[in-house]
Amino acid sequence: MVYYAAIALISAASLLLELALLRLFAVQQFYHFAFMAVSLALLGAGASGSLLSLWPRPLRPAWSSLGFSVSILGAYLLINALPFDSFSVAWDRRQPFFLALYFLAAAVPFLFSGLLIGGALMAAGREDRSHRVYGANLIGSGLGCAVSLAALDGLGGVGALLVATLLGLVAGLGFEASVGRRVPVLVTALVLVTLVTSGLLVWRPSILAQRLSPYKALPVLLRAPDAVHTFSDADATIRVDVVETQTVHVLPGLSLLSPLGPPPQAALLIDGDGLMPITALPPVAPEAAQLADAVPSGLAYRLRPGARTLVLQPGTGLEVLMALAAGAEYVTAVDDRRLVLEVVRDRYDTFTGGLYHHPRLELALRSGRVFARRSEAGRYGLVVVALSDPHRPVMSGAYGLTESYSYTVEAFRDYLQLLEPGGLLLASRWLQTPPSEGVRLFATLAEALSASGREPTEHLLAFRTLRTLTVVAAERPFESEEIGILRSFLEERAYDAVMFPGITKADLNRFQVLPEASYHAQLDAVLRDPSSAYTAARFDIRPVRDDRPFFYHYFRWAQTPEVLANLGRTWQPFGGSGFLVLVALLILVMLASATFILGPLLLAGLARGVRKRTEPPRLLRARAFLYFSCLGLAFLLVEIPLAQRFILVLGHPVTALAAVLFAVLVFSGLGSLVARWLPARTALLLLVVLIVVAPVAIRALSPAALALPEGPRWVLAMLALAPLGFLMGIPFPAGLARLEKTAPTLVPWVWAVNGCFSVVSAVLAVMLAITWGFTVVLWLGAGAYALAYLALPRRDLNGYRV
Repeated sequence: MVYYAAIALISAASLLLELALLRLFAVQQFYHFAFMAVSLALLGAGASGSLLSLWPRPLRPAWSSLGFSVSILGAYLLINALPFDSFSVAWDRRQPFFLALYFLAAAVPFLFSGLLIGGALMAAGREDRSHRVYGANLIGSGLGCAVSLAALDGLGGVGALLVATLLGLVAGLGFEASVGRRVPVLVTALVLVTLVTSGLLVWRPSILAQRLSPYKALPVLLRAPDAVHTFSDADATIRVDVVETQTVHVLPGLSLLSPLGPPPQAALLIDGDGLMPITALPPVAPEAAQLADAVPSGLAYRLRPGARTLVLQPGTGLEVLMALAAGAEYVTAVDDRRLVLEVVRDRYDTFTGGLYHHPRLELALRSGRVFARRSEAGRYGLVVVALSDPHRPVMSGAYGLTESYSYTVEAFRDYLQLLEPGGLLLASRWLQTPPSEGVRLFATLAEALSASGREPTEHLLAFRTLRTLTVVAAERPFESEEIGILRSFLEERAYDAVMFPGITKADLNRFQVLPEASYHAQLDAVLRDPSSAYTAARFDIRPVRDDRPFFYHYFRWAQTPEVLANLGRTWQPFGGSGFLVLVALLILVMLASATFILGPLLLAGLARGVRKRTEPPRLLRARAFLYFSCLGLAFLLVEIPLAQRFILVLGHPVTALAAVLFAVLVFSGLGSLVARWLPARTALLLLVVLIVVAPVAIRALSPAALALPEGPRWVLAMLALAPLGFLMGIPFPAGLARLEKTAPTLVPWVWAVNGCFSVVSAVLAVMLAITWGFTVVLWLGAGAYALAYLALPRRDLNGYRV
């Protein structure tokens, strides 16, 4: 039992490391590079299978555990010191080299853990116990996901990485305890490294401090002469920093005719970026009322004075301040970022004039989607979707890979249901050239109105400021008196009308004059013929849905020639589009897989036996290759879209990934433990059926789950994933069992093949989800499992039915 506990422990350490790297990469670089963490883990595991095929005598498990832990520390120090700059990959010839080092260094720990698990599978296979090793591996990995949430929440990304190091060392000591003859030098090394790592975890020397990309807002702000870094903390989902400096001036859409400019502000940053202002202005100050009438949301308070107001995702509270200053009867602010709310409410309470302790304000710590589905949400005269993220040029693709369930058609339908009769919903987005972000917002709201039985042309209006586009949706058609108030407001604030019922050419392009009224033309085309408007647009401006919630992804393949032609000539971070980063990453992992996983096997033959008479039959090798490659593709094609889809229910990418991995891996581990007694072909057929119906079941489940408290939501998610996870754990050990009887020399080879295709699948799943949605990716996963079913023979070489 000690041996299997050690297997579970090293597996838990590997998954904890994977999730810690996900957070570290997101903070150090950008969200694009967080996807590397999954690929790195799979690349290391796959490469270990290649090495085991060439050298079938694996390291002593404790040595592998020591190598795993020491390489974690070495890899982190290396990637933290490398001058890798993701913004200049496209034009700086050194950066691809730095990226390769960055990538490979972080894969080394997973190589050691893969050698350990692969070697254990080989040894156990000789005694018909490989399913137990695989089960312990999966269950331990799932438990590592649970540990990761606690470690990340209490210790941050670097602390979680050190905890993974310690778990690996404890696993090594467990392996030594499980054998009869111990190696004193090895035990001593494990103990010494454990003591050193414990010291690093307690004292956190400056050498472990994470270095951020120089293009992130935090290092840029800290260059200001008067900048003071006043606060830094992290939980499992975000890192929060606060910088006080006079250089912060953030008030989106403030009229150029405003008698006042932005008041003093501090900067709160999420993951070193995503600047939000903490504003030093009490809601009762006369200046606050003046500013509230000089920003886009001021129109809503003119149209519905004194309305009960809901502000979604207010962050540091700028829109809450505007609502209270404009005289809202009562304000409910809903945000799921605990650290952000705590900083403003507690540390900066005096600075903000008691904003988040105002008697007419209620704070709710949950996502807008969850709040909208709860019975106590009530009805509001105004619902404001706050613009709390910073401006990013659309060509940068900075947020292109980020899931956002706050801006989908289903989200706006939920928000519209919160309006009392005659209520208004207001949302603003940054103005982009050519039109993209604001047009998608308008199109999404138009589709939400249509889906709720309302005519968009009568219920929508839009106007632009110098840098923002604001869309207002009404519960009932706009009346002529309200259009008159709109015209007066736009005239007084020098805002430009873009769309409203009865708009004329004379209403357009009056203040911030453009060569042509392109924003109006786009919105008008969306209302008249949506499908043609989406096809003709330069960017992808289709409304987003919960099945494809990538609001910030505007890339189209037709842009590629233009992007490539402008590389190095114009400011195009990430090579012109966040999506192209995934393309580059896919190419990189394919090359790495071919080089480090399949390359050695092709050059040296299969486990030194290819040219001998004991070589397994070609048909068996071909079937094994197809079967285990399909399993490698399928597992991630199912697991990753499930994790992304459950973000809606569980609240945050890291939380959802940890929860989904926990459920899938633990139940897969249980499935693997009974794999020897269940027909593999039956399990595969049931798995294909469950995956095919999963998207429909999830769509039906999600609204009900959102209405539940947090605890029951998690339980429901775990129960929903249990059948899939259980069945997903059967095919791999079942296939190994057949190879152990017929061709044991192929076991390490198929471990490498499975890892190779898993590496590619990890990136491919994200690319396909962004392009076609989660349903398509899940169905492709079902197709891969169906191919595995066809590759599995009805009888093994000994004639037994399988």
